[in-house]
Amino acid sequence: MTVGTYDRTRWPGWDGWLLVALDVTALAIAGLRRLEGLEGPLMLGVAVTCTVLALTAWLRTPHRRPTPSVPEVRILTVIPTKDNAGTIAAVVTGCLRHTSDVLMVDDGSSDGSGDLARQAGAIVVRHERNRGKGAALETALDWASEHGFSHIVAIDADAQHEPDDLPSFYGAIRRQPAAVLAGVRDMSVAPKGAVYARANSNFWVWVETGQRMGDTQCGYRAYPVGPIRELCLVPSRYQWEVEVLVRSVWAGIPVIDHPCRVFYPPADERVSSYRKFVDTARISWLNAHLIAERILWPPRWFPGRRAWQGGHRGFDAGWRLYLWILRTLGPGPVRIALVPLVTFYWVFLGAQRPGLQHYLRRRFPDSTAPQRAWYALRLLLEFAWSLVDRFHVLLNGAESLDIDRSAVPGLQEKLYGEHAGRGVVLVSGHLGNADMGGSLLRGADRNVHLLLYQAPNDPYFTLLRDVMGERAPKIIAINDGAQLASLGALRALEAGDAVAAKGDRIVDGRIARCDFLGAPIAVPTGPFLLAALSGAPVVFIGCFRTGSGQYRFEAVGPKILEFRSRKTREEDLARWAQEWVDVMADWTERYPLQWFNFFDPWELPEAQIERRNPSSASRSAESSSSPQG
Repeated sequence: MTVGTYDRTRWPGWDGWLLVALDVTALAIAGLRRLEGLEGPLMLGVAVTCTVLALTAWLRTPHRRPTPSVPEVRILTVIPTKDNAGTIAAVVTGCLRHTSDVLMVDDGSSDGSGDLARQAGAIVVRHERNRGKGAALETALDWASEHGFSHIVAIDADAQHEPDDLPSFYGAIRRQPAAVLAGVRDMSVAPKGAVYARANSNFWVWVETGQRMGDTQCGYRAYPVGPIRELCLVPSRYQWEVEVLVRSVWAGIPVIDHPCRVFYPPADERVSSYRKFVDTARISWLNAHLIAERILWPPRWFPGRRAWQGGHRGFDAGWRLYLWILRTLGPGPVRIALVPLVTFYWVFLGAQRPGLQHYLRRRFPDSTAPQRAWYALRLLLEFAWSLVDRFHVLLNGAESLDIDRSAVPGLQEKLYGEHAGRGVVLVSGHLGNADMGGSLLRGADRNVHLLLYQAPNDPYFTLLRDVMGERAPKIIAINDGAQLASLGALRALEAGDAVAAKGDRIVDGRIARCDFLGAPIAVPTGPFLLAALSGAPVVFIGCFRTGSGQYRFEAVGPKILEFRSRKTREEDLARWAQEWVDVMADWTERYPLQWFNFFDPWELPEAQIERRNPSSASRSAESSSSPQG
């Protein structure tokens, strides 16, 4: 196989141009003003520093070819090795007790480690010369990508890690497939030098990211192949294991501690390729570079770039102040006042950026980067204004805004006439202002229940109950399990109430793969299953801003869903889910800048949610669902 094929076409990016601009500015100031005293050397020092950082940035930012998407979680166990003939066979054998997919990367061993690993049952890829642990892991990532694996678990070859911990890593990967799992060793059995080294490394990574990690030096880790390859890390030695953590946090990839066991043999039996002076100097230089990068790049000043887990920002007093201003000034002045705040947020947009950019690339495939930046700003403004109008309606009723209902004549009459006495399943997405659409379908004798994950102490829901009182929607929480939530939803539908659910974020393991804007996404089928089991009609609803204080209500349905047979049940659910996705595609084509799902649906494979145990990240995603009534 071909390994390490890189080109350096990516630099200069915006960070590179910033360095060049600082360099030129410092030189111009020093030359034009003929500075005296300490000012001249200071400016020259700034210029030299920027030049060095620019050169190292160029050397360290290769362009990585795209990684093909993998439809399911496939895990490869990787053992990077350099002269571990005494332990490699036992490590391979221990790994094979739990998996048949074991890759050993022989990083230029001269003691026959590769042959021993092959005899023990591992697949072996060899570097003819020693290139370092980081290069070995990059080779493993390339090999995994070429052979259809979604994740790798790296375990050291010196027998310090326990192969019997692999099932724990595999389970955590399936629960949180988007995350890097960083092993955390029990240091109570470690030498004092290792304890000090870990504490020192943890401190500098915290300085560079703002995130406290339990163990930044443990080699027992799990990496998602695609996201890590897209970080564009240059193959290196031990510093790679520090850099991958820092750049993962900067890129919004979750880095999660995962406990693991460790064994330290007597000092005279340890085999290590770590050279204390040389490798420590390399890691120190890397830390200096990463600290300088964080200082120079403003978006990295804030630790909020780790993966967004959904939920509502702010605190109770802040939301109440916002409502008081809205009551006092009205929606118009509040919309204007939000412009500078949204602009600031747009400049320093953190973990929501990847999902937003992915949507804009697919909705506007021919757009340039500056155009997408402008679209992102307009989209965020639309989102802010939709929040203003949402609370304005909650405070003053739907009649306080100009809502055009001509697109769906007679819908309410059908629901309260033809389907009177039945419950109704309202399916909406994180696009437009579906909450206001749901309020148009409210009946005096029909309660509204929201099927979602309710984050603890979320100020939004507390405020909602205070504002709406008895009219506030009831919440069917999935916190305690999808089965109990489904039972509660069925009871509500049997009582003739409405159950509202978001159809563009995963709630539990019931999903279908549907085509959206030319690529597959995972869509929850729970709402359609509820409708088919209960006989309640389904209505797809949306409400979209067409001007200041003006909205257009859109709806498709009502429609009765019936399974054709028990054998075609999954096919029927997938077909209904695709119908909903086609409706979303139509609405995003007509209202392209009112897509407010800041997660990336194209990067959510089925395996992100275990069939029987939903991941915490996906459950947290539902905390940002907002009421439809």
